[in-house]
Amino acid sequence: MQLTSDQLAAIGTVDRHLGIVACAGSGKTEVIARRVVQLLRLPGVEPRHIVAFTFTDRAAGELKQRIVSRVREELGDVRGLAELFVGTMHGYALNMLQSQVPETFKCTVLSDVQARVLIDRNSRASGLTTTQIRTQGKPTRPMKRYVNSRLYQRVLGMLREDEIDQDKLPSDVLGGLNSYRSLLQRLHYLDYSEILRIAADLLLPPPSTGGPANEPVVNLRAHVQDTVRYVVVDEYQETNPVQEQLIAGLIQFGANLCVVGDDDQTIYQWRGSAVNNILTFTTRHTGAKTVTLNENFRSSKAVVDLARQVAEGIDPSRRLSKSMIASGHQSYDRGDLLALSFDTP
Repeated sequence: MQLTSDQLAAIGTVDRHLGIVACAGSGKTEVIARRVVQLLRLPGVEPRHIVAFTFTDRAAGELKQRIVSRVREELGDVRGLAELFVGTMHGYALNMLQSQVPETFKCTVLSDVQARVLIDRNSRASGLTTTQIRTQGKPTRPMKRYVNSRLYQRVLGMLREDEIDQDKLPSDVLGGLNSYRSLLQRLHYLDYSEILRIAADLLLPPPSTGGPANEPVVNLRAHVQDTVRYVVVDEYQETNPVQEQLIAGLIQFGANLCVVGDDDQTIYQWRGSAVNNILTFTTRHTGAKTVTLNENFRSSKAVVDLARQVAEGIDPSRRLSKSMIASGHQSYDRGDLLALSFDTP
């Protein structure tokens, strides 16, 4: 395929941290795959040195297939290609824990449904019935099993994945969190939030913990220092604070970081994603380069023009500067697109 100058710039930038602002339909999967090929051309770089994060397992499958295809086209059979990690942060963190941290070797991972059943069956030990329901900030009654367990489960996830000042939490809420984490540890269970929280804290402990590093911390950091040289994060606009801590832990020994995303496409802020991560990327990483892929090859001019008008209505101080343009071959007639107008954003 014919690559644009911006795509070629993104593929060729391997000597510094890189932020790729990829508008919708701009060919980011192809760019990531070809950049991986470029990395494998570098002296001493092996597939096991590269970690590529995607937001979903489905996206991981698509990216992995594209990478394998491009590597075989450009480099032929590359030894150890299966050791190149392409997948979710949860998957990578779990693999890392269960290969490097003995305390987690026999842990079972709970689905969301299984975790909720655990909370209900152990309503007191999980902290559910010792945590108060609050109305306008005032405690009114204890939470009830089955009735409030879904809400409680969501709060437990938020408390471990977001930036929370635990000193300001009500004592019953903090106690409930500690009870639930102790229950998981005692029964040798992990839920999705716990996987990220443990991995992030072992790699990059919060400053308040202090003290000498224990053996699991030393082992995990040594593993990362020896193996991780290049980290790629897709859908970076959807990362939350604990994921950002995990990324920082992986690159703390000098690994190169490439993030790919578009602040206009963030949809998970209600679930804790911090779009500020992508907005401040270049200011937080000295010498980082930004490449913008603003050509949409997927949609018709009508769709692109309307999407651009809506996005440009966002406060400029909360948005990366870019202007998406239509470069595809989708034709349209007036009337194909119905646009509704509203009084307020």
